Amino acid sequence: LNYSNNAALAAQMMGICEAMNLGDALGVDPVILAKVMNVSTAKCWSSEVNNPHPDAAKEIGSGASAHKYEGGFGTALMLKDLNLAVDCGEEQGLVLPISGMTRDWYRLADKHGYGKKDFGVMLQFLKGAKV
Repeated sequence: LNYSNNAALAAQMMGICEAMNLGDALGVDPVILAKVMNVSTAKCWSSEVNNPHPDAAKEIGSGASAHKYEGGFGTALMLKDLNLAVDCGEEQGLVLPISGMTRDWYRLADKHGYGKKDFGVMLQFLKGAKV
């Protein structure tokens, strides 16, 4: 169950990171974007509880991004679970393309030194920012 849950969570976080980065690039206030997402179809744990954008997390009052991605669930731990999920899928003859691509991105972030940061740090990694 843990592998399935964390595979879905990691992909969910990547989607929220992309959406928040797109909003930033378009000049949308991240607090407003998070509020809209959290009453719309994008509402999920990664947007509502552990938003990867520091400004949105501060407004929400929770999330490791409000604390420079310290604490929370580490990127290296998420990578470990994604490896296990993809391996289990392969053993069962399943194709897990989203989990595989998500794993590849978390692997890159881990190799670039983000392993101990909360997995929401992908927001920063995807836009090339240093944390």
